[in-house]
Amino acid sequence: MRFVLFLLVLLSSKLSLAFSVSSEFTYQKQLPFSYTLDDSKSLNDLLRKEVDWRAEPDSTLNLGQADKPLWIKLTLNNLSFSDTDLLLSIDNILLDKVTAYITTQDTPIVTLALGDSLPLVKRPIKHEAQLVPIKLLATQSADIYLQIEHHGAVNAPLSLWHPIEYIKYKSKFNLIYGIFAGFIIALALIHLVLFSFTKKTYFLYAIGFISIIWLLNVHLYGFSYRYLYGNWYWLQQYAQPLLVLLSSVVLLPLIKPFVQINRVRSAFSVPPSYFYTGLITLLLTLSILPIHLSVAASYILSFVLLTSLLFLFAYQWLKNKSRTPSLVAIFSFMLLALGHQISFELSLISGPQLNTPISYFCYFTMSLILSFTLVKQFIRERDQEVEAQQAKLAQSQAQDALLNEKLKLQEQTQADLEALVDERTFELQVTLRELEDKNRELEQMNIEDPLTKIKNRRYFDKRLQMEVRRSRREQSTLSLVMLDIDHFKNINDTYGHLSGDKAICAVADIINSHLQRPSDEVFRYGGEEFVMLLPNTELAGAQLIAEQIRSTVEAFQLKLDKAIINLTLSAGVYSSVAIDPKSPHIYTDLADKALYEAKQLGRNQVRIYQP
Repeated sequence: MRFVLFLLVLLSSKLSLAFSVSSEFTYQKQLPFSYTLDDSKSLNDLLRKEVDWRAEPDSTLNLGQADKPLWIKLTLNNLSFSDTDLLLSIDNILLDKVTAYITTQDTPIVTLALGDSLPLVKRPIKHEAQLVPIKLLATQSADIYLQIEHHGAVNAPLSLWHPIEYIKYKSKFNLIYGIFAGFIIALALIHLVLFSFTKKTYFLYAIGFISIIWLLNVHLYGFSYRYLYGNWYWLQQYAQPLLVLLSSVVLLPLIKPFVQINRVRSAFSVPPSYFYTGLITLLLTLSILPIHLSVAASYILSFVLLTSLLFLFAYQWLKNKSRTPSLVAIFSFMLLALGHQISFELSLISGPQLNTPISYFCYFTMSLILSFTLVKQFIRERDQEVEAQQAKLAQSQAQDALLNEKLKLQEQTQADLEALVDERTFELQVTLRELEDKNRELEQMNIEDPLTKIKNRRYFDKRLQMEVRRSRREQSTLSLVMLDIDHFKNINDTYGHLSGDKAICAVADIINSHLQRPSDEVFRYGGEEFVMLLPNTELAGAQLIAEQIRSTVEAFQLKLDKAIINLTLSAGVYSSVAIDPKSPHIYTDLADKALYEAKQLGRNQVRIYQP
């Protein structure tokens, strides 16, 4: 019976692709092989059938979700006159079950079991990688059959190594990943020290988050299987979905101090007991689901949560100019890491995961950014506390000074008191006048752009609100013109920022000179962009003024020390009677769209918003 089986194996090997190994062989990452999908339970059952073997010229095999086990057939020829020891690496450490059959001419079939569904001690080589040891006899060949079963996308890249070369290869990557892992652990320890000194809870949550992503990394790259829980099959299967969900959810209490939108902040005010109860319920649910559903559910929940947080803080950053760009970066890197992992799960990318350490890099970068953000937040809170203490001290000193002054006044005679009162009254009047002057100066500075001496963006927002209400009340047309200097960046890059400032001032003066009524006003909207408010002005009048300004700027030449610059600008016009006084931004949005159209159509023109 064994002889018949060997003849079947030999006949099958003649039809497959073969790879030859010489005495100088070191490694080969592209191996020719054949594969098929078949539900045979053993090699004997497979060889008794007529199997449709499909040739694969290299070792990059990515079949996606397979409903049957994958069989791979590989033939190795030893060209040397001595026995050769080799290692066949299946470069996907997360495969559930791998059975290797090794057939040679003079020895019985060797059967080896691998996969992360087996304890580490049962593997032929106690290593985190899926390694099949092969001994090629001198001038002979061997056929290797691999039976692969996996709950998700079947990604089975193969590589062949000389044992010494594989040790060198793994040592290099273990050193690199060890350094990254050491840095992440060091960051967690730093947060532990900071928490022990400051008692700030966000440092405690940061310890938990960094520890979780450290565990997730060592799991994804196989080190947990070798060093942590190699004999715990359940945890080896479910660690990935549990850690993915934990790494996303544990961010919620950590980012609570940075949420500035009141409606969203209320959602973060859930009692801790409710939060932890919900988290434990989710983890238990993932633990009892089938592994493929557990993995899918964890990634979907994490992706939805992180995407929502990314949009929240991006909106908060852009709308309120809050100090949260670091959180936007954290969520972006985390989504990139999840996308990389999901791509492996969905079979969108393939190849050895060890060679694409994107997740490791993303999580390491996130840890650095998070540490920087929290330390900066602590420094900001400490400065605020110091300022509050200084304010209280100054208030106390002022009260003491006032009390001393009263005591001195009581010691003086009535005549001196009256004279002093008159003198202080005069000084108070002078001081009040000075304060009034200073207040007027501050108010002017608050509404005036320091460069162009025209009104600034803050004052424009107030005026726009007032004019929109007036337009709604009086049913009069309100026109708004957005103007932008064309190719302004080229002016800055070519002639310098001082020349750019001169160009902005010159354009501001030109625009201001075309305003014909006291109610018309120009504002500096930001950078090289200006906006004009034209109350009680129809669309034709607003378009005419904008066109006059454009032509004046086009004819104007800005004279510098060593050059003359020709300027142009683009403008967008929007006119209407205000309908909703609570939405003044509609005017700026629609005028900006018209401005964008002018830019797209070649610049140096005036466009009207057309709905």
